[in-house]
Amino acid sequence: MRLHTLTLQAFGPFRTRQSVDFDTLSQGGLFLLHGATGAGKSTIFDAVCYALYGNVPGDRHQTALRSHHAEPATITQVELEFSMSGRRLRIVRTPQQERARRSGNGTTQAQAKTSLEERHGDGSLGQEVWKPIAAAHQEVAREIDALLGMNREQFCQVVLLPQGDFARFLRAKAEDRATVLGRLFGTHRFRNVARWLTDHAKDTGQRCDDARRAVLREVDRIQQTAGTPITDAVEETTPSEDSIDTTHHAALTWAKAVHARAAEVHRTDAATLKAARTEHNTRENRAAQVRTLAERQLRHRTATEALAALRTQAPTFEALRATVERGRRAEQVRPLLHTFDEAERDHQEAYLAETQARTQLPDTYSEDTDGDLAAVENRLKNDLGRLDALRDDEQSSGELAASLSKLAADLDQAQADHDEINHWLNQADTRRTECTARIDAAHLAQTRADQLATTLTTLEQQLAAARRRDLLAADITEAQNRVDELKKTVIHTAAHARQIRDRRIDGMAGELASRLRPEEPCLVCGSLVHPRPATAAADHPSREDEALAEEAYQQADQACKEAEQNLVRLTAEAASARTLAGEEATADLQQRHHDAQQTHKDLLHAAADAVTAHQDLLAFDETREARVRELAALDRRIGDYRGRQETQSAQQETLTLRLAGALDGFPTVAARSTALTAEAEAIARARTAIQRAAVAALQMERAGQVATAESAAAGFEKLADARLAVLPDAELVAMQGRLDAWNADQAKHAAALEDPDLAEAALTEPADLQAAEKALAAAAAQSEAAAIAESTGRDRCEALLGHIDDLTHAVGRLAPLLEDHQVARHLADLAAGTSGDNQYRMHLEAYVLAARLEEVAKAANTRLERMSSGRYVLSHTDARTSSRGRSGLGLEILDLWTGQTRDTGTLSGGESFFASLALALGLADVVAQEAGGSRLDTLFIDEGFGSLDDDTLEEVLEVLDDLRSYSRAVGVVSHVADLRRRIPTQMQVRKSQDGSTVTAMAPALAY
Repeated sequence: MRLHTLTLQAFGPFRTRQSVDFDTLSQGGLFLLHGATGAGKSTIFDAVCYALYGNVPGDRHQTALRSHHAEPATITQVELEFSMSGRRLRIVRTPQQERARRSGNGTTQAQAKTSLEERHGDGSLGQEVWKPIAAAHQEVAREIDALLGMNREQFCQVVLLPQGDFARFLRAKAEDRATVLGRLFGTHRFRNVARWLTDHAKDTGQRCDDARRAVLREVDRIQQTAGTPITDAVEETTPSEDSIDTTHHAALTWAKAVHARAAEVHRTDAATLKAARTEHNTRENRAAQVRTLAERQLRHRTATEALAALRTQAPTFEALRATVERGRRAEQVRPLLHTFDEAERDHQEAYLAETQARTQLPDTYSEDTDGDLAAVENRLKNDLGRLDALRDDEQSSGELAASLSKLAADLDQAQADHDEINHWLNQADTRRTECTARIDAAHLAQTRADQLATTLTTLEQQLAAARRRDLLAADITEAQNRVDELKKTVIHTAAHARQIRDRRIDGMAGELASRLRPEEPCLVCGSLVHPRPATAAADHPSREDEALAEEAYQQADQACKEAEQNLVRLTAEAASARTLAGEEATADLQQRHHDAQQTHKDLLHAAADAVTAHQDLLAFDETREARVRELAALDRRIGDYRGRQETQSAQQETLTLRLAGALDGFPTVAARSTALTAEAEAIARARTAIQRAAVAALQMERAGQVATAESAAAGFEKLADARLAVLPDAELVAMQGRLDAWNADQAKHAAALEDPDLAEAALTEPADLQAAEKALAAAAAQSEAAAIAESTGRDRCEALLGHIDDLTHAVGRLAPLLEDHQVARHLADLAAGTSGDNQYRMHLEAYVLAARLEEVAKAANTRLERMSSGRYVLSHTDARTSSRGRSGLGLEILDLWTGQTRDTGTLSGGESFFASLALALGLADVVAQEAGGSRLDTLFIDEGFGSLDDDTLEEVLEVLDDLRSYSRAVGVVSHVADLRRRIPTQMQVRKSQDGSTVTAMAPALAY
């Protein structure tokens, strides 16, 4: 892939549209990208990464991409033109952002957009055109993945070579190095394989546990089913949880022995049951005989006592028979008595109704006869007819009254509106003057707000710099203290390391002597005789002690260097902040900024009233014209109201005089008509009640005569005697039933006493039923207990056979599962590096990464040997990092001048840089090959050149020239001034208060 042009606007520190022509910069093969700290050098690569992948390197969020310097109307956008696999492509991305509305005030949310185009030649016109490939985010992402063959993290690692990251990678621990390589090479699939093996081992272990629990569950069921007495009598050992893996086959032998013992117990219980049932049958026959004798003796005794009791009730039942006979004669008269009672009740109701109706009549009519009331009723009907003729006049009078009332209210309202409009028009000129004054004040406030906005921006920048200045002052003090402490630590650890080394050298003779063995040559002189070997002191330091002391010194020295670099960085940042903030106190700047903000806010609020005031003025002028027209209309309306009022008042007076005589003091025709109607209805009700009472009296007299005659014929002297003799049907039937039951009971008990079986039983000795039942209950209990024992034994044997079948199945399932689990566990431990057979304790992913690291080291050494003048070579080691650590991802430096292998942390700053650079270039080559061999013709190298001497720098630049010789364009990002003389093609990024800009410098203009 080769970059051609990059165009960005409102992106990062770049406010305006900036273009980078990589074709021009790449003509010399090597170009320099330089500029002040924070100017935006890294943003150039961020824009390239964002254009391709829709995101920037690292963890920064896309909402931070928009430039704070950009105008609200300027859209944040990145456009990249590049070539890949012979195709010329252009990608344009716009992130989601707030933009100014096209009409009106405020902002709106603009959605993210992406487009990918390819350049094609147009044969008909003889020119090239861009044709779209994809416009959706996901479609563009698929196209980029297919073209480049690598993800965003791999692209950033291959195209941008950050020196600081690879210096850390060079010295990193194996675990940290594995994390970086795993992301770049995508070895998570091997981690997933190892995880699957672990999960498979857990799964097989779980299946073994389930099968083991199934066997133990069947053993428990057999124990529970058989019971403790039976299982204790079995000589075989009961299987347990601790021994089930090795003794699961013996469980079947134990289960069969338990079943045999249970069968023996069942046979004994069956014999006992047979004897108990024979005894129960004998006792049951004897109890039946005693029960029959006792029942006959009881029946004879009960009949004798009951017959004597019935005969003592004879007088009572003779009286009951006479009452029943009188009730049956009275049944013939009961319908006539009922008719007479109903006629008497109807007469009483009619009389009460007549009395009530007469109380509702006027006093003058309360004693009148039916004929007199009829004449009064006819007169009232004639009066109601005359009132109906006056209803139209009454309605017209009411309508005139309502109209006059409404006219009076309308006239009052019109006069009030007329007065209000007159008052408003008198004050109109004053109100119009107030509106024009508001407009002038708003315009003045807007002018002052615009002037203050420039001052407010300057104050914001100055206040931010002052706050940064204050924070850095405390950080610098803390950093200086840490540097001082670390320097003391370096001095102390260096002295301690020298002391340990000197002591070891002084006692080296004793150390060598401790290695002497009889009949073995001396390591120094080669003699086989050791007459006086030296002895080492008790506190003689070992090689490990010396290595630990040296390692402590190296760590302290490295920490001190990093702290000093941090102090230099903080000091430079503080100086920059002081330059922008000045010496004014932060509190004073904050107060000035707050006052300016508040003033600006008040001015904007006042200026915002201009539109409202102008609208109020236009509305006021329109209102005044409308009110003048409304005043003239009110004058015409008031005259019309007064004329209509005079005409309707005359009509109302005429109708009132005509109605006054006919109403007789009532307020309305309806009220007078309602009163007359109520009086007529009361008279009609009274006449009806009088007529009904006369008819009811005649009917009552006739019913009394018939009932008296029929009572005498039935044998009753008086009508009251017949009424007393009448009984309810249910009571009469009940009395007859009592008589019939009394007679039947006497006959039944007399017949029982004549039964020969009962008579014979009465002469026999009284039966002892309790003793017979007690003997039977004892025999039944014994038989039931024996039956339960026999049934329990039979069910136990059947259940044990079923459990033995289940146990056989469970044991047969457990054995192969145990074998599968052992194999799965062994493979999982090997892949995880925890198995004893894995001597390097290297897990599967680390094994794959170790192979990749070997390739990276081999690729890095092709450049490292040249950069180091043939002195250093990177080598991969499988050695463990510690006694508990795992091996596979170690890196060492082989010094070919001394033949010694060194730790990567012992390299100097310059050596670390070119070793890191070589490692980065090697890793880039391997990652590109792993991603599909995509050729990357544009590379960026970030910083680190300042730590090199002239000769080494020359070697490094020659290596970079080699990269250029393969048609690659290499961009160097650096502050080193010497590189500006060595690399003629340059691109400078300048920063200012209005945002950063990019300037390409041709070789003739470089310095």
